[in-house]
Amino acid sequence: MHFDYDGDPKVALHDIKKTLENQGFKIIEYAPEDGFLFTDYKQFNWGTGRRIIAVAAHVHDKIIITGMGSMDIPVTSLGKPDELLKIKKMDRLPYTVQKKVFLSLTQPFEEIGLNRIYN
Repeated sequence: MHFDYDGDPKVALHDIKKTLENQGFKIIEYAPEDGFLFTDYKQFNWGTGRRIIAVAAHVHDKIIITGMGSMDIPVTSLGKPDELLKIKKMDRLPYTVQKKVFLSLTQPFEEIGLNRIYN
């Protein structure tokens, strides 16, 4: 996602940091002099399977919010009893998962004065 903002980039990054912390993310890299922060992976429990997502923010003339993550999908198969439930790991998150995470962040970012840019 891309956002526009007014003011000092360091203040905008600090506000993003606080917002992400309020949303349950743990900041593991914070470099205001470079306009960058990175969160640890946060687990989301929607439906079946584990979803872990981390967020990176780059603040320069615009703000770029990038997410990365993976999800586990339970897969059943016929075979031996100990293999009836397997977990398949996906590194590409379906659009529905991306949408759910990022749209949940849009409102808190807009509340701190960031304006989403729709490309």
